[in-house]
Amino acid sequence: ASDPRFALEVELLSRIHSPHVPGLHDSGEWTRSDGAHFPFLVIDWVDGLPLYSWARLQPRSSREVLRLLAQIARALQAVHAAGGHHRDVKGDNVLVRPTDGSVVLADFGSCTYRGAPILTRQSEPPSTPQYQSPQSQLHQWKFRHQAPVRYEATPADDLYALGVTAYRLVAGRYPLIADEQDTDDEDDVFSRFPSLVHAENLVHLAPELAKWIRQMLSVEPEDRGSAAELALGLDLAAERAGREADRPITPRADAAPRPFEWRKYLATVAVSGVLTAGAWGLFLAPPGGSPTALARALTRAVQSVAQEGTTAGLGEDARSEPVSAWEPLASYEGIGAEVPKRPLPSQRVPPCKRPEVEINDACWLLLGSENPPCVERTYEWKKRCYWPSFSPSRPTTTGQDQ
Repeated sequence: ASDPRFALEVELLSRIHSPHVPGLHDSGEWTRSDGAHFPFLVIDWVDGLPLYSWARLQPRSSREVLRLLAQIARALQAVHAAGGHHRDVKGDNVLVRPTDGSVVLADFGSCTYRGAPILTRQSEPPSTPQYQSPQSQLHQWKFRHQAPVRYEATPADDLYALGVTAYRLVAGRYPLIADEQDTDDEDDVFSRFPSLVHAENLVHLAPELAKWIRQMLSVEPEDRGSAAELALGLDLAAERAGREADRPITPRADAAPRPFEWRKYLATVAVSGVLTAGAWGLFLAPPGGSPTALARALTRAVQSVAQEGTTAGLGEDARSEPVSAWEPLASYEGIGAEVPKRPLPSQRVPPCKRPEVEINDACWLLLGSENPPCVERTYEWKKRCYWPSFSPSRPTTTGQDQ
C-alpha cells in the first residue's frame, strides 16, 4: 500500500548530497502478482554499528566524541540546507563504521521539509519522547486539554535531540533534572523548563566537549546555534583541545545521586504511549503525592527514561531502545555468540577485501582491541570480537514512525 510518509523520505533524501547521509539511488513502486503495490527505495548500505553500541566497544575520549558529533552536525547541516528536519535524531539512528569511525545519520522515516504535505496533525511530533526539545514538550502540555494543535518542528529541535544523544553517549543515561519547581499551580509547573544536571558532573569530560553539550541542550532555541556553527565549533574543539581530551571518559566518583524515585514508573507510562498518545493532562497521583509533584515528575519522565542502576560509563547498555531497521537478520544469536560455522544471510564471502578477514568461509571485520564479552551484534572468535561484513545488495528497510 502507498505510504505518504515514504514519499516524504524519498523527496528529502533526493535533495541531500552528504557523505554523512545515505545516498538515494532509486525509488518507485513494485507490483506483486496479485496486484498489491509496495513502495521501495534504493539507498546506500551502511555497514555500521548504532552509536551507543559502537561506544561500548572500548573506552572513548572526548576528542573522539567531538569528532563524531561534528560529523552528525554536518549531516544535519545538509538536511537543514535542503529545507528539511530529521525529527528523530538519536543514537539508534546514527551508524558508525567500526573500521574508520565515519558516521551516517540514517532513518528518515519521520522527516519533513518546507512545503511538505502535513501528515501529522496531533500536538506531538513523530519523534522519540526522550529527545524532544523543551519547546515541543511545553507545546504538548499547553494544548493537553484542547483539540490537537500541530507542533511545527524547527532545526533547533534536531540540535536539541543531538544534545540528548551526546549526553547519553558520554554519561550512559538521559539528562537528569537538577532543580525543583516550587509552585502550587499545576499550570505554572511548565512555565519554565527545569535545569539539567550537566554531563560533566556525571563523567570526566574535556571542557570543550562539556561546553558544546551544554549549548545543544540550551532551553532557548537561538542559544543552540545552527548545525553549521555546531559542526565547525566541534571540529575546531577536537583540533585545539588539550591533552585532557585524549583521556578516556569515565564516571565521576562524586556523580549526582539517582533522580526522583517516581521517574521509572512514569517513564514507563510515557514510553508505552499513554502520555505520547495525547494524554498529557492525565494524572496518576502516587500515594501521598500531589498533582503538582506529579507534573514535575512528568518532566523528569520525558527527560530521563527508565534505566536500572546508577550512572554508568560511556555508552551504557542501550538495549531498551527500539531496534534499528538494519538489525542483523534472524540468525543473529546475541551477545557472546561465537562466529557461526557458515556465512550469515547476505554476508560477504571470500575473496575478502582488506581490512576484512576470512573466518569459516565468510568475511569479518576485527573490532579494534575489543575483547570478549563482545557487544550486541558482534561475534567472538579466538578471544577477539568481530563484526560481519555484509554485501551492499543486502535488503534494507527504513525505520518506523515513533
